[in-house]
Amino acid sequence: MKWFSGLIASRLLRRKSKIDESNTIRQPQAWGITIFLLSFVCIAILLLAIIFPNIFGGKEESVGMIVFFGVMFLPVMFLYAYLMIWKVEVFESYFKFRSIFKNKKISYDNIEVRDVSSGFRFYDNNRHLLSISYLQDNYRLLSDAIKEYQKDKKIKIEKSVTNVLKPIQGLWFSAVLLLFLTIFVTVAILIKDGTSTVFYISLPFNLLSILIILYMINWKIEFNDDFLIKRSIWGWSKKYALMDVTFLQRQFFGNPNDTKIYYKNKKIALIMGNTNNLYELQSVIKSRT
Repeated sequence: MKWFSGLIASRLLRRKSKIDESNTIRQPQAWGITIFLLSFVCIAILLLAIIFPNIFGGKEESVGMIVFFGVMFLPVMFLYAYLMIWKVEVFESYFKFRSIFKNKKISYDNIEVRDVSSGFRFYDNNRHLLSISYLQDNYRLLSDAIKEYQKDKKIKIEKSVTNVLKPIQGLWFSAVLLLFLTIFVTVAILIKDGTSTVFYISLPFNLLSILIILYMINWKIEFNDDFLIKRSIWGWSKKYALMDVTFLQRQFFGNPNDTKIYYKNKKIALIMGNTNNLYELQSVIKSRT
């Protein structure tokens, strides 16, 4: 516990002691504190289950608590590390982006900036690099620097691919983590209690995680001026005449740009608001209806 609390304290003190972070964008500090408190709760329950098993009703119940909160602790710690490491430093002609898996210096020359309801998204040749939320301090800093640089250099960015929609790649981590957790918990229940009621209750969650993985692998929408082709999570494709396609934009997943797609008033797709090329699809549908 001392090393963990020391990490938090040193991190917060270091952030406060910095003289100038005017060119830096970080994740909101409140998020890190919230995740830290959640991890502290997991650790406290684990220690209680190990030291005082009778609090939870006995040894068997304590083992269940240890397994559950032990599994929960891993993604919580990963999320905390992600929040603490994530950083963008903005300079005159480039920016430095650091995360758990990346540490890059990226020039402004080929960066496309998209202004969305939640903040800004940044792309390089239609490939998503990062997103910055309006909840973050200095959230306009990077977009303003890129726009000013490209204006001075007379750089005009055009998307190379505008007619394909695929699942947000950032969801892969959540999808794989969910699959791992559901399988782990189900196997743990099977070993401990056999094919009990709890085991059968866990099966739908395994099915859900598998469906999400299939969605990430197979789901796709392609379109042109005349047709829309949708590929389902099962890999089956179907073509729709664009003149009969309409859409409804409303908040379904927490984003005001979430969109339902209809063919002859029958829903055929539900698209998350921050999906790449959604705006282009909406514009083509408007022009054809």
